Amino acid sequence: MKKTLALVLCLLLAAALFGCGGDKTDPDREVISIHTPAPSGAPDPDQAAHTAAPDNTDPASPTAVPIPAATDAPVLPTEEPFIAANADEAEARYQGYYLGYDRVYRDPLPPNAPIVPPRYTLGADGIYHSSAATNDNEASIMFTGDLMCQERQQIACRKGSTFDFNDFFYYMKDLFSKSDLLVGNLEGVSSASAPYMCEVPRVDDSPHLNAPSVFLETVRSAGFDAVVMANNHACDAGVRGIYETLDRVEEYGLIHTGTFRNTEEPRFVVIDVDGIRIGLISYATYFNHKDERITREGQNAMLNYYSPERVSRDAALARAAGAEYIFCYIHWGVEYQQDPNATFTIPAAIKFTDRPLRLLVKTNDQPRIAQELADAGVDYILGSHPHALQPYDVITASDGRRVPVIYSLGNFVSHQQRNITRDTIVLRVVLTRDPNGKVVLAREGYVPAHLLQSYNGRNYPVIPLTYPYRKDNAHSSFSPAYYRIVQAIGPKLPVMGTL
Repeated sequence: MKKTLALVLCLLLAAALFGCGGDKTDPDREVISIHTPAPSGAPDPDQAAHTAAPDNTDPASPTAVPIPAATDAPVLPTEEPFIAANADEAEARYQGYYLGYDRVYRDPLPPNAPIVPPRYTLGADGIYHSSAATNDNEASIMFTGDLMCQERQQIACRKGSTFDFNDFFYYMKDLFSKSDLLVGNLEGVSSASAPYMCEVPRVDDSPHLNAPSVFLETVRSAGFDAVVMANNHACDAGVRGIYETLDRVEEYGLIHTGTFRNTEEPRFVVIDVDGIRIGLISYATYFNHKDERITREGQNAMLNYYSPERVSRDAALARAAGAEYIFCYIHWGVEYQQDPNATFTIPAAIKFTDRPLRLLVKTNDQPRIAQELADAGVDYILGSHPHALQPYDVITASDGRRVPVIYSLGNFVSHQQRNITRDTIVLRVVLTRDPNGKVVLAREGYVPAHLLQSYNGRNYPVIPLTYPYRKDNAHSSFSPAYYRIVQAIGPKLPVMGTL
């Protein structure tokens, strides 16, 4: 009897020990929730049941947790969000593995000229306002594709100990000056602690898009007011590169979204453009695998992975903060393809015949994602990443809204050499108010443009192709480029000007 009792007691003790052990989670793989409470009346995706997603698709809402009823039970303390004081602290906390280059010890380059004061400044209400606004309730907004400063551009524009990139936008400034707000996709980073692309073109078998800080001076002086930064080159210089790029972007007075320093920064910006408040959000479908060198906590804090739940939450919060019309840049698709449904082939490692087996790979379905964006509350979708123009279309959201989508705005400045990578556009969108006070799309169109390696002694300039923006510039490539662009964009979006 004593033996039996001892055995029972041992079994009960073992069960208690194993039961208390629980399900332990590897802290390096734990999803850290980025949760901003939804405003009254706005949907909170973290409270909506949804199927589990891959780790990096929506770290913002890992599980559906019901809100408990109010009780008198004590509230347990929660961990305070980590907010790094500087890049050193952020790197120590977030950088899991370092990238394949030697760190550089140098200061950012000083501006070549006094920094152009920004048109927009952040108000106490959390909204960017322009001191020059007419508040006529008509907003003319221009958008471009990828702003890249690559190896051959840097080599061509080196001036002693610095660089001068002003040639890039020399022929565009007059057109840009006609906008109330100018936005582009900043593809890459600006990190003084990493080698520039002209010094180390590739890191970890991927192009290393790191530009000198004076490239941002050029972007600002050309007339850009805002840049989006969620793209596959955002992690090219690691955690420190993200911090340093944000520092430089802010130094030059550029509004920005898409990468962040911590979980407390809003995932959107709201800008008052002549009395019309627009929201701007930015996401990427992947990050060149260099995000894998950053801890999960760092990914959640600094990067904006695409998911429908995340977009739904951010769009609702942007509207609650005052946005009346939401633009979304989305980094997606297949590079160097002009079809949103593009597939591509890769050679297999094993040969079954004298020919290598080739596998057909279906990539991100851009039309499907576009529909998800529209259903999540986006009013206008702007694609990037393919480095080539893709068509314009209009889709219907689940609530009946008609949502324009341009599947890719292509490159705007780069060193790439294929015609499809040099054909580009400036998209112009005009918003106004209807008689009921609702913000609506009044008209839209685009100015086709083409990038040349050199023109009239200028390096890598982008030149408008239609009059009156073209002025007296002429080149044998202009007419073929115009017809390629019109074919790529399709008939649903009008061209501004005449060839």
